Amino acid sequence: MKSVRMKIVLAVAAALVLCCGSVTAQTLEQLARQNFLDGKFAEAKPQFQRCLKTAPKDSRINFWYGACCLETGEVDEALPYLEFAASKRVQNAFRYLARYHYLKGNYAEAADNLEVYLGEANPNDSVFVKATEFMKDIRSRLKFMRRVEKVTFVDSIVVEKSQFLQAYHAGSEAGAVYTLDEYFNKRSDIDGTIFLSEFGNRRYFTCPADSGRLAIGTSYRMRDEWSGTQLVEGLADGGDSNYPFMLPDGVTFYYANNGPESMGGYDIFVTRYNADNDRFLRSENVGMPFNSPANDYMLVVDELNGLGWFATDRRQPEGMVCVYTFVWNEGRREYYDSDTDDPAVIRRAADIVSIAESQTDDAVVRKANQSLFRLMLNEQSMLADNKAKGDFVFVLDDLSDYHRLTDFHSPDARKTYERFLEAREELASLTARLESQRDEYADANARRRESMAAGILKLEEDVANLTAEVATLEKRARNLEKEFLSK
Repeated sequence: MKSVRMKIVLAVAAALVLCCGSVTAQTLEQLARQNFLDGKFAEAKPQFQRCLKTAPKDSRINFWYGACCLETGEVDEALPYLEFAASKRVQNAFRYLARYHYLKGNYAEAADNLEVYLGEANPNDSVFVKATEFMKDIRSRLKFMRRVEKVTFVDSIVVEKSQFLQAYHAGSEAGAVYTLDEYFNKRSDIDGTIFLSEFGNRRYFTCPADSGRLAIGTSYRMRDEWSGTQLVEGLADGGDSNYPFMLPDGVTFYYANNGPESMGGYDIFVTRYNADNDRFLRSENVGMPFNSPANDYMLVVDELNGLGWFATDRRQPEGMVCVYTFVWNEGRREYYDSDTDDPAVIRRAADIVSIAESQTDDAVVRKANQSLFRLMLNEQSMLADNKAKGDFVFVLDDLSDYHRLTDFHSPDARKTYERFLEAREELASLTARLESQRDEYADANARRRESMAAGILKLEEDVANLTAEVATLEKRARNLEKEFLSK
């Protein structure tokens, strides 16, 4: 009798344990799911992990845990759980698998998984709408992956975003790029840059548009002052336009835009100037590897030395950017063949995973490194010369040279020489503008030439007058200084 009672007690106890365990597991899963829905992924993840220990083959729990891994940044850990859930036809697992492959750059696999999700999802669901937009993004990236340029990278350096232009070493023939703060010597409300042509007579710069977005303005230098700002027309639609750069040909224009044609954040675009209608042609996204889902911008090219630079914050912590130096391939660009080349190789090239992998021609790399070294050496030499010699060389007589305005003893001579420096700079700007007009005139049709003739004649007259003024001012400064010293 005691034996029977004991068996009954044990059976009841076991049933209570199982029941409590079941309730506990069910309560834990519900708590984890609620945390996930509330966006508390870090709290939900260990809770789902505990649930998996008691139900490792539960497709729903596998999905939730894999989704938590993805949401908390543990991307690689997420894959086997999401794949298991997808194999059991858990609908949302396909959506998360699409996100996984997207993050890995496997855009074809991302599209395949998202198509499965969209085929089974409710079109009236708000998640369905977001997934549809996601599919547009994936297809856009698939398009870019089909045309990845083969680029040889020479160097890269990670710097603070506020100092990124210090990592650029283009020669003076390429013009100059400054931050707005640096160029105008005052704090700007706009995080942008300004490009100044080699001769200092044309500039492109970031400025506000009436829409409230950022745009790119341009102006000419006219004697002592700059012309009014004119917004550049014909750039990418929507978003902010920033970080301008014009090639010395005065036609090819690069800038960054973060509108709908971007892969994400700022992308680098190129357009060309049409002199016939004074507008730029339709802009084109330069594609990979220059652009990525992160911010990519400020492409600068030194054609003379065959080098280029651009900045990106891909894979960088907040406030830091990586500036890449690459071999400029204008006129001889090559692209990977998406049908025959290894997809993994293309993805690595598109993401710039390894600079060494891009260096397939030792002679090209050697020449590029020599050019970069020469440019950096010239920069150091110029800085040293400027520090040692001052701002200019003014020959007073056979025994004396002046290098700074403070070297002048005569106040009148100093003022005259200041005017000389300004006039000389104006003359360089005016001469460059005249040469540009003459070049354009040579290639223009009869109608365009007729409209340009009067302007060119006026420029020629202004250059002649300013040339005479420059010579007179320098001579007068010299005489005034000598008279002062002889007293």
